[in-house]
Amino acid sequence: MSTRKIYILLTKFSDIRGRILSAMTGSYYTHVSLGLEEDPGTFYSFVLKGFRIEKLSRYLKPGREPFPVKLYEIEVAQKTYEKIKEKIDYFVAYKSRMHYTTVGLILSLLRIPYQRKFTYFCSQFVAHILQQAGIVPAHHKPALYLPQDLSDVPGTTLLFSGNMQTLFVYLGMMIPADYTVKT
Repeated sequence: MSTRKIYILLTKFSDIRGRILSAMTGSYYTHVSLGLEEDPGTFYSFVLKGFRIEKLSRYLKPGREPFPVKLYEIEVAQKTYEKIKEKIDYFVAYKSRMHYTTVGLILSLLRIPYQRKFTYFCSQFVAHILQQAGIVPAHHKPALYLPQDLSDVPGTTLLFSGNMQTLFVYLGMMIPADYTVKT
């Protein structure tokens, strides 16, 4: 049986929302995205503007400080990988209908699961996709997952811990020529 790989990327943003979320949860990492083996520079998640296809290159803008990241890998059966890809393709196709839920995130912090059609926060989205693929147990509500919780999903292997700039090197990607670290 052939296997494929999916990736979970944890990031720590130090903007005001990230600092608030970190303080409220006690978690170091404040955002999570899901990636597929076929394109290591692309991840999928939810941000304030809704569902996003996150190109890692956008995080290496001139003058932007590198921020902490952790990259995890999960090896899955080909059939499971195809199911995950199909679910992500659904979100891509209906991207304009997908919205971020601040209410859902706040209720998650209070341990109250909240789900409305087409609304997710980042970790809820990743947990939902993984649950639909049978990776996350069905009895755990995706709306109760926070970013750090996804590092404990069964079968995860930590591949990388560092910052976004060194992740580029690890993945064998080219760092943009105009990228300089803010001093």
